[in-house]
Amino acid sequence: MDRLLMILINAIFLFVVTANMDMKFGYHIVEGKARYLENIETNLEKNTVKIHTPAHNDVMESYQIQDFHQGQQMKCLPSLRQCRLRDIDRKTAVDAGQTTEAFIHSWNKGDNTINNANEKVIVEMYYADFDEIIDDISLRGALEEFHRDFEYPVYKKRRYHMMLKY
Repeated sequence: MDRLLMILINAIFLFVVTANMDMKFGYHIVEGKARYLENIETNLEKNTVKIHTPAHNDVMESYQIQDFHQGQQMKCLPSLRQCRLRDIDRKTAVDAGQTTEAFIHSWNKGDNTINNANEKVIVEMYYADFDEIIDDISLRGALEEFHRDFEYPVYKKRRYHMMLKY
């Protein structure tokens, strides 16, 4: 009976998701001594994920969009009055559907807290190239729409490659 109820809930939930295509999640984050709410919005039709992270510890407040159609993500930092654009790493982020599915599974388990003590941390090394400002006109679709809320200069982020000597 419990299994049948779970299947029914998932079917209704999937109907709501596909009918609306826009879902919002709030996750309580525990990062060291910091506790905060991270707001996440996914849109399956546009294939985008938006994340708002409030300032905490030594981390600045940020607004981010991942546009999987274009294969790029933009992070805007209000305290610096700048945005940064880079390619999406498809090894760690495939598309908005996969992200939404992961959130739905965790919410079905009653889990809306992420604690860095029990999570795997993936380190990505990038740097902002302040010599290369992206022209607003070159932004398209969801990235262009997202950037309108900020209108800060957009800098290209590049992967940092570290050379190790043995």
